[in-house]
Amino acid sequence: MYLATAAAVGAAAIGGLFYAFSTFVMRGLDRTGPVQAATAMRGINAEAQANGPFLTMFLGSALVALVVAIVAATQLRVPGSGWMLAGAVLALVPLVVTIAVNVPLNDRLAAGLPWKGYYPIWTLWNHVRTVAPVLGSVLMVIGVRLR
Repeated sequence: MYLATAAAVGAAAIGGLFYAFSTFVMRGLDRTGPVQAATAMRGINAEAQANGPFLTMFLGSALVALVVAIVAATQLRVPGSGWMLAGAVLALVPLVVTIAVNVPLNDRLAAGLPWKGYYPIWTLWNHVRTVAPVLGSVLMVIGVRLR
């Protein structure tokens, strides 16, 4: 139960981080103009790839969620395990989307993709990285409460 609670808190924190990006960071960058926005975003992306505290939280919360998913999957007959499994899977969505969508878009931005082609797609997928872990956090908390 402690591990699932930690995974829920981590998922909520990651969702909150991406919520900030979706609701004001990206919009603020877009207000600066395409060249300035792309330059700033390249700087943000470089920092994200080298920022120890961020990487620890991002990758650590995904690792904890993976462990919760594995444990819950092996205990599906235990009350609350299905909720925990579903929540843990949703908590892993940000990592999957980051690897499959956002990082490749970041690489394309660095290679010259115009801001207008980057901003709407990146932001749409960032919304997914926001909603999935927040919902996953709620489901894991429900699962813990049912135990």
